[in-house]
Amino acid sequence: MGGQSWRTSLVAHRTRWREGVCGSSMGATTSAWRHVMSANKKPVTTPLHLLQQLSHSLVEHLEGACKQALVDSEKLLAKLEKQRGKAQEKLHKARTKLQDAAKAGKTKAQAKARETISDLEEALDTLKARQADTRTYIVGLKRDVQESLKLAQGVGKVKEAAGKALESRKAKPATKPAAKAAAKPAVKTVAAKPAAKPAAKPAAKPAAKP
Repeated sequence: MGGQSWRTSLVAHRTRWREGVCGSSMGATTSAWRHVMSANKKPVTTPLHLLQQLSHSLVEHLEGACKQALVDSEKLLAKLEKQRGKAQEKLHKARTKLQDAAKAGKTKAQAKARETISDLEEALDTLKARQADTRTYIVGLKRDVQESLKLAQGVGKVKEAAGKALESRKAKPATKPAAKAAAKPAVKTVAAKPAAKPAAKPAAKPAAKP
């Protein structure tokens, strides 16, 4: 009773945890990158900006995934506790019916009540065992979360280093050297000399008469 649904819930939860937190590095980086692109409309201008944004988003994504995994685990434990409480109530009612059937001498009712009690007791034992497994899982999960967040502090330091590098660039803006105008040789204009006039020929004298 409730066994199959419990297995499905636990398997689904573990699958979500592996995919959300303990998945491949590529998957985590891709998710972080998508988060950055959707959350920040500003264009990434330099690799330092990209490094700063990705490292920030990765830590943020990891913290959120760890928190959600813990919440889901606690919800699962509460659900099991609720199922166990209902099973105990049904077991109490079944035992009451068995007593009533025994007093009334109803053989068939007694047999049915005993069968119900047996099923409920088995279900309760299963729920108790699975509650214990879930508590153990939560303890391990909390330990893994602490270790993961501790390791992620290194990523946070990368973000801080990238931010400091960007701040230092703002403090010392790169100055472009002024382009030197190419020295052009001065063109000297030489005054044009007047064209030389042809030498005047002496006027021809008239021939002497005899």
